[in-house]
Amino acid sequence: MVPALTASAAPSAAFAAPLPTTTKSPLLLSTLGSMDPAPTRVDLRNFTLATWHAVQAKRALQQDGAANSKAGSAAPLVDGATLSVGDVVAVSRYAATPELDNSPEVRRRVQASIDVLDRMLKSGESVYGVATGFGGSADTRTTQFAALQISLVSGLQIGILPVPGHVDASGALPLSDEPLSQPEAWVRGAMVVRLNSLVRGHSGVRFVVLETMHKMLKYNITPVVPLRSSISASGDLSPLSYIAGAMAGMPGVYVWVDGPDGRRMKMSSPEALAKFHIEPLSYEPKEGLGLVNGTAYSAAVGALVMHESNMLALLTQLTTALAVEADLASDGSFAAFIHNEARPHPGQIEAGATVLAMLRGSKLATHVENEVHADDDGVLRQDRYPLRCSPQWMGPLLEDLLAASRSITIELNSTTDNPLCDARTGHIAHQGNFMASAVTSAMEKTRLALALLGKMTFQQMTELINPAMNRGLPANLAATDVSLDYFGKSCDIAMAAVTSELQYLASPVSTHVQAAEMGNQAINSMALVSARYTVKAIETFSQLLSWTLYLLCQAVDLRAMQRQTGELVRVQLKDSLASFFGKWLDEAEQALLAKRVFARISRRFDETGALVLQSRMHESYLQGADELSTYFAELPSSAGNGEVLRTIMAWRKHSVAEMCERHHALTAEFLADANGTPATPYLAPTTGVMYTYVRQTLGVPLAGREHFAGFKGAAGQLGENNGAQVSKIYRAIRSGELYTVLVDIASTLPQHA
Repeated sequence: MVPALTASAAPSAAFAAPLPTTTKSPLLLSTLGSMDPAPTRVDLRNFTLATWHAVQAKRALQQDGAANSKAGSAAPLVDGATLSVGDVVAVSRYAATPELDNSPEVRRRVQASIDVLDRMLKSGESVYGVATGFGGSADTRTTQFAALQISLVSGLQIGILPVPGHVDASGALPLSDEPLSQPEAWVRGAMVVRLNSLVRGHSGVRFVVLETMHKMLKYNITPVVPLRSSISASGDLSPLSYIAGAMAGMPGVYVWVDGPDGRRMKMSSPEALAKFHIEPLSYEPKEGLGLVNGTAYSAAVGALVMHESNMLALLTQLTTALAVEADLASDGSFAAFIHNEARPHPGQIEAGATVLAMLRGSKLATHVENEVHADDDGVLRQDRYPLRCSPQWMGPLLEDLLAASRSITIELNSTTDNPLCDARTGHIAHQGNFMASAVTSAMEKTRLALALLGKMTFQQMTELINPAMNRGLPANLAATDVSLDYFGKSCDIAMAAVTSELQYLASPVSTHVQAAEMGNQAINSMALVSARYTVKAIETFSQLLSWTLYLLCQAVDLRAMQRQTGELVRVQLKDSLASFFGKWLDEAEQALLAKRVFARISRRFDETGALVLQSRMHESYLQGADELSTYFAELPSSAGNGEVLRTIMAWRKHSVAEMCERHHALTAEFLADANGTPATPYLAPTTGVMYTYVRQTLGVPLAGREHFAGFKGAAGQLGENNGAQVSKIYRAIRSGELYTVLVDIASTLPQHA
């Protein structure tokens, strides 16, 4: 709620507050929980909405620093029980080398599963995938155990990849630039997840196999794996077969390695193993099946997805806080009474408390204790839904993200191949843990959450760009002439495009299951496909948030300009009223009248954001002139009224010209400093950190310099376009650099869970 804007009430919110003094808030506990690394055990009872984001992000960022410095944070431990999302991110994206638990206890349990299998085979029992065929062909029998494993691994290598050494002689340009192979990060993630599953000692796979996989991670040997061909039914069979094939040195499997110049180069797996002195594996009974049968790929990509999605959800809460400031909206919508007492859904509580904490100290947001309700005719009494209802909108989505994160964490520390060796009972369990439906469900929840967060964000920005809704900002957030500068319009159109795409991507994959493999895999999870499309959703939502941050930084700069314009109007009124009306009014009367005139001017200025500056000032000072006319008409004596009216008209003409000139000079000052942060004194300390990061670290300036110069002279020469500036923000999000800033912001917020 903004203060009332009438002649007898507070002036316009746009001009209202004088330039504030900068204050520092005390360093507070993190709103997202402890920033220490995750506990040594994955204890799901301690997982809360408030702790997930920061713990996992901090762990990944610590590993990022360790990978870059070759020292620092302890390596992720692969022990079958404690692998976290942050660990997977560190190994996958930042080349952290995990530590394989080599303790006697781990070696004993791995060997125990092999002993169970050996006893079964020696007794002549038929074990699926060891002495039988696979899937719908499990009615066949063989004693060629080793050959069967080679047949399985090589036979599953059916994916489509670029033909080695092939040059297209047709000269045709490609129709698409989507690669046929998976990103290396996905492959490394699958390797560490599969390693963590095998070390649990349920799979009948020798420890030397685990050590070989660990060496490949250590030396950054990454198999080239096809993007498609998995239905995630009996696990991610085909993708995992390329990892198994590389470990065995199969010549048709290629890998990425570090070249002599530091760039990645592709070579055959036998060459790579020889280069790093790794002995190719010869698989013993069940080892091929133990490597290819499982959900490691789906779980790994799912972990990468959850890390990104949780950070984007936190970023959305921050952009919502910035939008509250940019729109001069009320923090009353986030009050604890509404969420903690009246409707205490945990996600709603977190969203409300986080945004409220981020707004603490803001000079732009209307704080509930300072709201003015008297004489507010014509003023929107409450904020519109995209801001006022944001905690209720985001809350269930945060709960879904938490549920998805918990499912993925369980999956990372599970055994998902078939059959399993139970060393405690000596039995072989034939079952379906490879069915990755838990991952599918997590991905569907996450994609829908991203789409809904994106929808809310888009509507917040359309409100901000629209001069009929943004409480006094110029149309299209133009820093200069609104008849020439359409800055926000192109952003609005682009955001509409990606919001539509994001909503399309929210469609479920799980409803498109096809029966496969002789009818044996009549139901299948499609988890990896779902995770792939969730990655697309993350990229799309990241673009939406990039435009959002660009618009928000522009908007708060314009708010700063408005506040300073308001101060100029105050000074101009004081001087001009004394100059033009001093012979009729004493100083006390001038001061009283200046408040009334200022209220009328500022309110009209709020209402005319679609007009060019000259017309906007004319309309605003016309209201001021009307207030002067009313004042003088109410005086007891009517003597000299004709002279008064002529003086009012002269005052208005003079004031419009003077304020247009002063506003022009102020605009020039704002645009001249490309890395300036004029909005900092008005912003909350938390939102100000992100604003400063965008302006100074990323070097994204206030837009409009070329328009202001009329595209003439040195200042008017076209430089980097708006797309190039937004791309800087997008790169910072996708690289994870912006997340470091986000986690630092989170560490300054009060703990509320």
